[in-house]
Amino acid sequence: MILGTIQYPSRYGGLGPGVKAGLKYLAEHDLSALPPGRHVIDGDNIFFDISEVKTIPASDALFEAHRRYVDIHVTLSGEEWFGHAIIRQLELATPYQEDKDTAYYRGEGVYLQAPPGHFVLFMPDDAHKARVFFKEPGVVRKLVLKVKLPGI
Repeated sequence: MILGTIQYPSRYGGLGPGVKAGLKYLAEHDLSALPPGRHVIDGDNIFFDISEVKTIPASDALFEAHRRYVDIHVTLSGEEWFGHAIIRQLELATPYQEDKDTAYYRGEGVYLQAPPGHFVLFMPDDAHKARVFFKEPGVVRKLVLKVKLPGI
């Protein structure tokens, strides 16, 4: 898991050309002006979804993890917390579903926020919860950048 800022995409070039290209795109565009839905940067290799969702208590969310894509979450507005845990420390709740590139897990983790202008990057071994609140529920406008891992 990496917490970083989209203002300096070149700092993350060591994570691969797909991550660098995706973060560069985000840094160069007015994300607040983009409509909800899918936005394609490079076909199925690099794309992102913008959505507006209600936040939920941490206890109501499962951890999720992916095998084919790196997940990069960006909070555009509102308040959102993210849970993080290593997969091997969790209990499998729903086996991996190839069509959704997702498995779900139960267990404990740590929580953090990424203020607007920042991102949280989750690698395949990083199970994560998104859309979490701790004080009161709200609506968050967010972006999830998906970067396909090389060789997959």
